[in-house]
Amino acid sequence: MVLIIDPRGLLSPKNTNAINRHKIYASELLKLSKSKKIKLVAISGSDDINNAEYGFKSFHIHYICKPTANIFKFALRAASLVYKKSWKVELLIVGEPWESLWCAYLFRRILRIRTQIQIQLHGDFANPLWRRINLKNLVRFFFLKFSLRNNNFYRTVSLPQSRFFVENFRINPVRMVVIPVPIFSRNKVQRTGFKRPRSIALIGRIHSDRGIWEFINLITKLSLTESNFKIFIAGSGPGEKKFLANLEALVPKSSIRFMGQLSEKGLEKVWREIGVLVSVSPTESYGRAMREALVAGVPVWATKSSGVEDLISKAGKDAVKILDLNKSDHELSAELDQLLESKVPLSFKKQFIKDNSTYAQLLAKSWVDLINKQKQ
Repeated sequence: MVLIIDPRGLLSPKNTNAINRHKIYASELLKLSKSKKIKLVAISGSDDINNAEYGFKSFHIHYICKPTANIFKFALRAASLVYKKSWKVELLIVGEPWESLWCAYLFRRILRIRTQIQIQLHGDFANPLWRRINLKNLVRFFFLKFSLRNNNFYRTVSLPQSRFFVENFRINPVRMVVIPVPIFSRNKVQRTGFKRPRSIALIGRIHSDRGIWEFINLITKLSLTESNFKIFIAGSGPGEKKFLANLEALVPKSSIRFMGQLSEKGLEKVWREIGVLVSVSPTESYGRAMREALVAGVPVWATKSSGVEDLISKAGKDAVKILDLNKSDHELSAELDQLLESKVPLSFKKQFIKDNSTYAQLLAKSWVDLINKQKQ
C-alpha cells in the first residue's frame, strides 16, 4: 500500500480536482504493480467528518478529523486506523514539507516502522524570493532546514524548482524526480479563425503571496487607457473580499465576472471567453493554469519568475510575455493588444499534450521503484 498523509485536508471532498488526479494516479499504480496490486490510500481531514470514507475502484480516502495543524492528534488517529486495519504500508506520501511531513515522521515513530517518505514539492519554497514575500514564508523557509532530510525522497514539478532545492538545501539530486502535475484537459484542437475577446483573467488562489495587489496595480494602469475590457476571476482565498472590493472600485461591476473556485471541467468551458491569462505570482515553480491556458489557445502575460522563463523557452515570446508593472499605462495597453493578436504555437500544444499524457504514469512508477528499492 502507498499511503498519503494529509492532515490539512487537501483531499477533502470539495477538492474534486485533486481527488480526480489521485484516482488516475491510483489506476496507474495498479497497472504498474501488476500481480502485487499495490493500492493508493489517503488518510485526510475533512470539514464533513460524518462521511468517514470516500471510496473508488482503485483509490480510497479515510477522513479521521477536520483539517488540522495538530500533527500529534492526526498522527495518533492515523496510526490507530492503520493498526486497526492491519495495513502494510510500503511507502508514505506527503503533499508539503511542513505539517504533513512532520505528521508522517511522528506516524512512523508511533508504529515503529521505517517506511520511506516521498515529499511532493509543488511550490517554489526553496526560491529565496519566496521567503521574502512575508514573515510567514520566512519562518517556513527556516523550518525547511530541519524538515528536508537526506534519507527522504522528493518529487518536484520543474527543473528550475529542483535546482533551488539542490542549491539551497543540499538535497541529493539522485533522491529527486521531476514530474509535473498532469492537466486533464479535453481541449484537443487549438482555436483557429477565432477572434479573441478583449478580456483578461486571473486564476488561482486569492492571496497576497500570489500577487493579487500587483493585479490591482495592473488594472489601475489599464483602466486609464482601456474602458471596454472584461475581467474574469476564478479562485478563492483569504484575500477574496478585500481584493474584489478594490477591483470594483476601479472598473464597473458589470465588467467583472467572479466565478469562485472552478473544477478543471468548469474552467474548460470559460477559456473561450478569455483573451489573455494574467499571472502575477512573485514565484512560480511550474504554472499549471498558464499551461492550461496555452493548451486552450490563450496567451499568457506573467511577471518574471523561474517558472515563467522556463515556459517562454518552450512556448515562445509571442505566446508568453513578461509583465513589467513599471511600464506606463500606454505601454501596458499596447502589450495587451499584441497578446490579443498573438497565437499559441501548435507545436507547443502537441508536445505538451504528448508529455502531459505520461506524468501520471511516471509518478506511479516512481512509487513502485521506491517500494522495490526498499525490498532490495
